[in-house]
Order: sequence, then structure tokens, then C-alpha cells
Amino acid sequence: MRDTGGDGPAVLLVHSLLLDPDLYATVVPLLTTRGYRCLLPELPLGGHALPLPDGADLTPPGLARLLVEVLDALGVQQAHVVGVDTGGALTQLLMAGHRDRVGAVVLTACDAYEHFPPRTPVGRLFRPLFLSGVLAMAAQVLRLRIARRLLLLRAITHRGVDAAALQRCTAPLRDPRVRRDVRTAFRAMHPRHTMAAAAANRDFPRPVLIAWGDDDRLFPRQLAERLAKDLPDARLVTLVDCAAFAALDQPGQLADLIHEHLQRLAVPGSAPALGPTG
Repeated sequence: MRDTGGDGPAVLLVHSLLLDPDLYATVVPLLTTRGYRCLLPELPLGGHALPLPDGADLTPPGLARLLVEVLDALGVQQAHVVGVDTGGALTQLLMAGHRDRVGAVVLTACDAYEHFPPRTPVGRLFRPLFLSGVLAMAAQVLRLRIARRLLLLRAITHRGVDAAALQRCTAPLRDPRVRRDVRTAFRAMHPRHTMAAAAANRDFPRPVLIAWGDDDRLFPRQLAERLAKDLPDARLVTLVDCAAFAALDQPGQLADLIHEHLQRLAVPGSAPALGPTG
């Protein structure tokens, strides 16, 4: 868990499957200079350094509750939330089940509705990774730079990730307990969770920005359009020269959009934690 500190509005940045909070490394400084307190949880999605205890709840609702526990531990009553990929699906579950903890929301390309996990051809390319034994093999292959670079196809990011960052975020997969965590989390993903969240969020009371790349082949644009239609106070923005990970391809534009969006709703950044929630 990383916390930039300060008494500005809290922004919870929820990362994707198989990566870690450094996905937002170039966005965070752009937000902190504007006075935001950035909270970056390290979720058990494959890039986490510390495996969870045996029997931990790694279902999507369990991971959403884990985000609530992060806010509780930091004494943050309510935070703005930014989500991408699997982190965007968890953000939708957080909105649905723990909406008192959520301020304004920014959803970049992410799972939603029937696409959890993604059903596009690019999304299906990653599914064999989570078969028994395959992830262990991938952990060894990912020691090679060429393999790490192939993992991030142009369909996912145009700019890519530097070699050091890729090596760091894939290294945890060498731990069998980390592989256990991410396999368990992946197998628990099912559209019933995102469909239920979509139904519950039809009366979500705060503004939602939906920022989708113009070259996103992992999550179809129809998902963004459906979210924009179904959420009562939503706005859809297209990011140019951007694939699935806006935080990598357009960090400056994304930070500008987040800042502009959050001005619509001021949220205390470090209020006392609420009592039991969710």
C-alpha cells in the first residue's frame, strides 16, 4: 500500500490484473502537484509482493471489501476512485456495495457487464496463463526481456512499460503463493458480479467520468457507451492514441481529466473513518 499523504482530497487508484500500483507511476506526481492525496493499494492480482493468507476471500466482492479495509486503515471516510481493467470492475463493485465510501469516479478501459473477464480476442489470449501449471512456466519465461515485452501487446499499450518496471511487477509470479492468489482471483471472476453492479449503480448519486482509448482492443467501446448510458451522471471521453491503459499511453491527459472531473465534487481527503461498512 502506498500513500502520498497530505490533507488534500483522497484519490484511490485501483490497478489492473497482473500489474502493480506502478501502473499509475507517471499519473501520481501530476495529481500530487495539484494537491491530491493518492492511495495506491497493492491488490492480490499477480503483481503483489506479499501473498495473502490461506483462505483469504479473493472473490470480486472480497477484493472490493479489501479496498474498504484500506480506507479504514488509513482513516479515510470517502475517496474519489480511479479504476482500470480488473480495477475498474472492482471500482464498480465498490460503487454498488459501499457507495458511502466513494466520491467521484473515473473509469478507464475496464471489465463491465458480460465482459468479466474480457471476452474480446485480445482478452482471450491471456486466459491460458491461468491454467494449472501455465502460470508457473510463465513466471520463468518472464525472466526474459523479450517475453515481458510481448506480454504488453500494442492492443494494451502504445507506449509500453520500461524494462525495469516490467521485471519488478512480474517477479512476484515466481512465488507459488502469489500464483495461487492470482489464479484464485481470476477463477472467481464472473459476469454475474459486474452485471449485478451495473444494475445497482443505475442510481449512483455522484459523477462518473468514463475515459476510453480510441485504440482499445481489450475492452470494446460498447462497454463505455453502455456505462455512460446506464449511470445517471456520466460523461464519456475518448483518449486519442491510446489503447487500454490510459495511465501509460496518455498520463498527462488522464491527470488533467481526473482533476477537471474531481472539481465537480469536493471530498474530504482525511476524514475520520466511518464505523462498520458494507
